[in-house]
Amino acid sequence: MRDSLRNPFHHPEPNKGTSSELTRRLLSSADNQALTEALGEEESSRSEPQLDLPPADISMSGEEQREVEKEPYWTREQYIEWAEEVTEDKSWIDETFKFQPDGTTIVEEDLNLEETGIICLPVGLMEVKGVLDISRNPSLKFNGYPKKVGGNFLCNDNNLVSPQGMPEEVGGYISIENSNLNSLVGLPEKVNFHLDLSGNKFKPLEGLSKEIGRDLNLTYNYELDSLEVLRGTKIGNNLNLCNIHATEIPEGIRIGGVIYIREYQTDLIADAKRKGYQVILF
Repeated sequence: MRDSLRNPFHHPEPNKGTSSELTRRLLSSADNQALTEALGEEESSRSEPQLDLPPADISMSGEEQREVEKEPYWTREQYIEWAEEVTEDKSWIDETFKFQPDGTTIVEEDLNLEETGIICLPVGLMEVKGVLDISRNPSLKFNGYPKKVGGNFLCNDNNLVSPQGMPEEVGGYISIENSNLNSLVGLPEKVNFHLDLSGNKFKPLEGLSKEIGRDLNLTYNYELDSLEVLRGTKIGNNLNLCNIHATEIPEGIRIGGVIYIREYQTDLIADAKRKGYQVILF
């Protein structure tokens, strides 16, 4: 009789065993299986060690950050305010910039902003179909606009650090002379015509375009002491190396024309001739 009154859920050793073991003792095998699948318990009572994993990387890529931080396209009022640096004629904006339905603008012809005191170009200016001249603006900084220039791109006698943010595509030649460049990162991979980088301050050539359609002018870069990056570069016409510090030139430059060197650069002259390049002395 005493046994008939015993609690059917009582176990003679209630304090021994894991929670999963106790559950198995109390439930049928079918119920145990269902509960195990629901809770994801393993058959073994051995607890698995918990790994101290680093937090998941949820940081944005550089491209995503730029997309989030992208400045809105300028309004017409902002163009007018910016144009006060260029001209007092407000009608110049509507005559020059063609506003598109998406808020961007294009310039159908040349855009001459030489020596106007501008510090940047309008955010949202996507294309200048003619020549773009932004020379002699000492406070100018590239900001990624315009994206495309159909003609020549002239950016001489400025105070820039690098071409980062210049137009991504230029149909004509590129001239960034006497602008204090100390880096070439940001140049297009391919330049269709001439590339003139004379009179700057870069030492290495990292970032230089790998294909130049016509001439490459590196003259008067007095701190330029290595030409190794030119190895494998394709230059459609001439290479001007007058008045640079480098004394050696790598093999493998695909030059369609000649190399110009000053007579006093005797080591560079000898090395260029030894490697089979055609040299013309100044």
